Amino acid sequence: MKNIFLLILGVIYIALVIYYQSIQALPLWGIYLLVASNILSFLFYGMDKLAAIKHWQRTPEKHFYCLALLSGWPASILAQIVFSHKTSKVSFRRWFYMMSLINIGLVVAYLFYFPK
Repeated sequence: MKNIFLLILGVIYIALVIYYQSIQALPLWGIYLLVASNILSFLFYGMDKLAAIKHWQRTPEKHFYCLALLSGWPASILAQIVFSHKTSKVSFRRWFYMMSLINIGLVVAYLFYFPK
């Protein structure tokens, strides 16, 4: 239930970023960053899940945190649901949520301090 709420929050975030870019309150590179970081986030979770199953070298958690900080957290939440990966490690989730909140704060601060 908590993951569904977070997924809905992620969809709303993406919709708002697209809306603000459409009224030119955000630069176009913001959309490129949003798309690239979300695609990479989903792929990283899928690759890390496969690596966990096959006992290959795993992706460092700092890469997931960086992608969350760069607006990739909505796809990360989706990937956590789809792949059932990184859902029970409390320390990871705590840092992941912190990076996601920092990202949201930075986007809101940008919209507040640099209005069009």
